[in-house]
Amino acid sequence: MLEGEAMPVVSALVDERGLDVLDFQRIRERYAGQTHAARANARALSCEPSTDFALVRRLVGETAEMRALAQDAGFSMQRIEDVDQAVATAARGVPLGARDLRAIGDALAAAAAAVRAIREAESDVPLLRERCAPFRALPSIVNRITDAIDERGNVLDRASAALARIRRSMQQAQDDARDRAAAIVRSSRYASAIQDAIVTMRDGRYVVPVKAEFSGQIQGIVHDTSSSGQTLFVEPLESLEANNRVRALRVQEDVEIARILAELSSLVQAEAAQVVTDVNVYVELDLAAARATIAHRMQAVAPELVDEAVVRILDGRHPLLEERAVPQSIELDDDIRILIVSGPNMGGKTVALKLVGLAVAMTACGMHVPAAAATIGRFERVCTDIGDEQSIAQNASTFSAHLRRLAEIVDASNDRTLVLIDEIGSGTEPNAGAALAVAVLETFLERGARVVATTHATELKLFGADHPHVANASVRFDPETYEPTYQLDVGSPGQSLAFALARRMRLNPHVVARAEALLSTQERDYERALAEVTEERIRATREREQLDRERAHLRSLEDNARRRAETLERERRELAKRADAQFADALRNFTTELERRAAEHTERGPRAPRVTSGQADLLARTLDQMHRELGLEARPSRAHDGDAQAPVGAGDRVHVSSWDQDGTVLEDLGENALVQIGAMRMTVPKSELRRRAGSVAAGGSKDDRSRKRSRAETGDATLEAASTAQTEIDVRGKRFVEAEPLVDRWIDDAILLGHSPLRLIHGKGTGLLGKGLQEFLKAHPFVQNVRYGNADEGGGGVTVFELRNPPSA
Repeated sequence: MLEGEAMPVVSALVDERGLDVLDFQRIRERYAGQTHAARANARALSCEPSTDFALVRRLVGETAEMRALAQDAGFSMQRIEDVDQAVATAARGVPLGARDLRAIGDALAAAAAAVRAIREAESDVPLLRERCAPFRALPSIVNRITDAIDERGNVLDRASAALARIRRSMQQAQDDARDRAAAIVRSSRYASAIQDAIVTMRDGRYVVPVKAEFSGQIQGIVHDTSSSGQTLFVEPLESLEANNRVRALRVQEDVEIARILAELSSLVQAEAAQVVTDVNVYVELDLAAARATIAHRMQAVAPELVDEAVVRILDGRHPLLEERAVPQSIELDDDIRILIVSGPNMGGKTVALKLVGLAVAMTACGMHVPAAAATIGRFERVCTDIGDEQSIAQNASTFSAHLRRLAEIVDASNDRTLVLIDEIGSGTEPNAGAALAVAVLETFLERGARVVATTHATELKLFGADHPHVANASVRFDPETYEPTYQLDVGSPGQSLAFALARRMRLNPHVVARAEALLSTQERDYERALAEVTEERIRATREREQLDRERAHLRSLEDNARRRAETLERERRELAKRADAQFADALRNFTTELERRAAEHTERGPRAPRVTSGQADLLARTLDQMHRELGLEARPSRAHDGDAQAPVGAGDRVHVSSWDQDGTVLEDLGENALVQIGAMRMTVPKSELRRRAGSVAAGGSKDDRSRKRSRAETGDATLEAASTAQTEIDVRGKRFVEAEPLVDRWIDDAILLGHSPLRLIHGKGTGLLGKGLQEFLKAHPFVQNVRYGNADEGGGGVTVFELRNPPSA
């Protein structure tokens, strides 16, 4: 239900007596223990299962959304105090105290933080966002209060300029009064009269301790005496005027604080209605967060809510037994309307009964159900008769109390009623009690109620076997030790094991044997047949469980094998990547060596050596063959942005796929082209060239091609143009781990092309990226003269450096 909507008038789904026997109060206490607002805590402790199914759907949905939000975004609530009374007081125009105002400010701040987190969440939380719709932030009130009052409720100096001035003057006056009193204490003239060489305070005024017999030596006002009467606390006349100033300033301080608190209270008064709304929104969010927390701790699931009167619980666990809970599966629907649970005492029959009741009650409070899966339908009433309700005061025996409760349940039952009865028909003569129980169950069956009842009566077990829409269930036990396993088996009745338990409890064997002999032949035959069926069912169940364990083991082996295969594949790819990197390093070293020799040759002659297309092709084929033999992927032929298939011409920037390097076309040689990479020139087939974006294709204008060719003929101009496009890189907006490999590759390319100096643009920001990159550059073997840019180069947002000549291979 949203804030501002009227609370629908509905009857309780489960009355307080039913909630008590289900131990629901302990669920409430766990719910309340996860809240952060005082009002949310009170509501959790008094929450009642609702019959408003639309409200239940909303609450269950909000719980699911809050769980997702907490998991995805780490959503959390802040603890706030109860501010309802303070807001109501402010609304009447009555000034509030500093603590109350600070509590209101903290509550509004906590609500704003929670709502902001929900509105900005990436998770899909439509119900929570709708819950936050009435909220309106009040930052002016929050900021004004938190600026004026600290967490302990003290009014701060910055609350107003006048208060700050008064407190400064007060401090000066206090220092003056203390110094004057201290001068008397230190004076040798009064040494014999001073009891202790200290200055203390009485009634907010500085005094000195004087021996009673020397009271006349120090002129002043006596404010107090010691318990022994031997010491007088005297305010010296020298401190009187300063102390008076302190007292007057303290009065001014009180007046100014009262004015500030009245001003802040008026701000709350003006927005009192919205403050109440915002706090209400926070309380609802706090309750949803508390439900999400206990759901997470119980490993609960969001129940599927359906309009039919059904209960389906798969591997449900009693929420109060925690790790001791044994999963049980129970189903009530149109096919099975009544479930009769039988079996030995202390075997878990009542636990199963309460599990169903708690699952429905918790769902009706918006909580999730501790189970593997759950479907809960719409019920109008949950009726319970569990435990001993004997009352001496009302002159009611156990059986009569059960009858009274049973009469109420029968009268209230319909097709939207869930009935939970423990030991139905017990407490009187067995045959009569069983007959009465059968008649009651027949009535429930006619009215369409959903029922779970426990029993030891054979007549009820036969009723469960003979009637449609009725099923038997039994709690399992170990056939050898007769120890209960607390597991529920639906489909067959259970043994009460009275004689087996009597033997286990060391009852006289002759007594047990005599009791067995007293049973009629028909009863003995029934018990024997039931025991045989039970043992066969337990044997079949164990075999099925063994098969399930073996299947699970096989699935585990398959998963392990798949994970090992994936791990090996990842390792193979990692090895391939490292090998590829080594190939790239070897190629880079080879290219560097060629550049070095080209430079030496250039110094001796005008023409640089060329690498022929045949040589380049041989190197490319050799590298590809090495990739194949090592099981590596073929080296990619990188097509850079731009038209990769466009014809190339002199002056075009191209990518040479066989060398995996960029270069500039110097001359068109028909099917081949003369390409310069750094200081090295080579003849390359055009099929291995990819034109870079921004280059003029061979089909451009004649003047363009003429200008390109002119620059190509002057090698320096071509290299200068190539260098300009590669001498800087912009890594702004990236993290260091993202920027470092980009810069490393950029430096390698610059070394290959002979570019230096270089300009690295990293921006200022927090300075961490620039600092990290500068440390990386200073450690680089081919980098030198690292510095931040000058004002005309970009200042602290740019790093400029030069490259060393790489060593000969």
